[in-house]
Amino acid sequence: MIANLKHWVIMSFAILCLIGGLATVWLPIPTGVPLLALGSFLVIANSRIGRSYARRLRKHIGWLDCSALWLEERAGRTFGRVLKTTRPLVTRHRQKAHQKAIRSIPADAAHTIKHDTEDGPA
Repeated sequence: MIANLKHWVIMSFAILCLIGGLATVWLPIPTGVPLLALGSFLVIANSRIGRSYARRLRKHIGWLDCSALWLEERAGRTFGRVLKTTRPLVTRHRQKAHQKAIRSIPADAAHTIKHDTEDGPA
C-alpha cells in the first residue's frame, strides 16, 4: 500500500513538473527546461508506459536518439542508467556492432586511425 502511494505521489509530482515546465518554457527565467527534464526523468524512471513511449520516440526521431545517446555518456550513473532503459532495439544493436568493430581493430591500427583523424589525412 505504501509503495503504491509512493508511486502515485512521484507520478503526480512528475506530471506537475511537466505542466509547470510547459507553462514556463517561454519565460526569460530558465525554469521550463529543468522542470521538463525532471518531469521526464521521473516518468521514465517510474512508469513502464513512460519508458515505452520514450523508446518509441527515440526509435522514430533520429536527432532525439542521438541527443539521448550523448546525454547517456555524460550523465551521472543514475541518470545514464535510466536513459539506457529507453534505448530502442536498433540503437542497442548499432552500439554493440560499433563496440565489436572497435575491439576487432588491432591496437597499432587503432592508434594509426586515431592519429590520422587528429592530424587530418596523410
